[in-house]
Amino acid sequence: MDKNGKNTNQKVKMHKIMFAVGAAGVAGLNIASWQSVTFSDWYIKTVFPVWLNTYARLTSKFPFSVGELMLILAVALTLFGIVFGIVNLVCRRRFQRAASGFGKFYAWTALVVCYVMTLNCFIFYHSSSFAEKYLAEELAEKILVVSNSERAVAQAATQRNYTKRELAVLRDYIVEKCNELEKQVIHDDYGEICYDGDLIEASRQAMRKLGEEYDQLAGFYVTPKYLSFSEFFSQQYIMGYYFPFSMEANINSLMYITNVAPTVCHELAHTKGFIYEDDANMIGFLACINSDDPFLQYCGYLSVLSYVNSDFYESIGKNQSAYQRHVRIRDAVADDNIFLTREEWQAVEKKAVIKTSTVKKVSNKLMDTTLKLNGVEEGVLQYNNVVGLLLAYYDGELY
Repeated sequence: MDKNGKNTNQKVKMHKIMFAVGAAGVAGLNIASWQSVTFSDWYIKTVFPVWLNTYARLTSKFPFSVGELMLILAVALTLFGIVFGIVNLVCRRRFQRAASGFGKFYAWTALVVCYVMTLNCFIFYHSSSFAEKYLAEELAEKILVVSNSERAVAQAATQRNYTKRELAVLRDYIVEKCNELEKQVIHDDYGEICYDGDLIEASRQAMRKLGEEYDQLAGFYVTPKYLSFSEFFSQQYIMGYYFPFSMEANINSLMYITNVAPTVCHELAHTKGFIYEDDANMIGFLACINSDDPFLQYCGYLSVLSYVNSDFYESIGKNQSAYQRHVRIRDAVADDNIFLTREEWQAVEKKAVIKTSTVKKVSNKLMDTTLKLNGVEEGVLQYNNVVGLLLAYYDGELY
């Protein structure tokens, strides 16, 4: 073998070693987070803020969603690789060298993505929850003093610890607050809400205020951005999305205005290391109701109304007579408690390439699988667990 051949073999060997070391690093980080809550908490407290204050600051400066662009590039790159690979085979490997180079590039890109997803998302799933970190000690004992692997069991036990009467009290309280605050917001002649101001910035300010009470929520906040492909996300019934690879908080531009503030706060909670959906729901709720803005307060209570009302209805065996004996949800509140207006839904369906029912089914399955792979045993049902956190939060105040 000549000298050039020997050098080539050495380069190939070194490339394989470097890639193996990189892959081992990803595996090591994930194993460490799965095995140690302490490690995950330490990472979120000391290392993650570095990325938030550097990389996230950079992506925040772009007026568009960098995460959406990255998704498009990823799909395009993958499709190109598949097509190029087929062409290379058909042409009897005439482009083998180029194909090999592309394969290496794709492999390294995938490895980088794995690192980014691990550092900005996967580790969070194995850290302490919002309740463990911040709720009163006596409530934490009822909720989450177990390992993350038993989190679903703890949540279920939490809800069992509260009676139907206490759930009814919580439900009636939420309904009363919605009914009361709805009268303070401005509606136009068509019954739709009007808001005079920068709602996204008001939501960021609400999170900064909440950060004065909960230190992990303090500090820099990224700039929330509207999704360019909101029609497609609407078909999935997605109000917002946290892109770990761009560290952005993105929100649906088509959803009804009452969803904006809670969704912004929810997604911003993810950028602060709270990846569990029930935690983010709870944080969004607290940020809104503790705001000085009556509209944000209304949106906060409205964001949990369906969860609480549904659980209460189930608890009484869907008994209409018993249900009607409780505080009635005003028609105007029910009208404000929607995802999209009828007109927006019609526009979405008109532009849809794939049926909404199909998109939603696939999306729910993918999300459910992703959550379970990260140790969230209840999958998408985790969103509903905010009721348990609310019951604990108001323990001693309402009952």
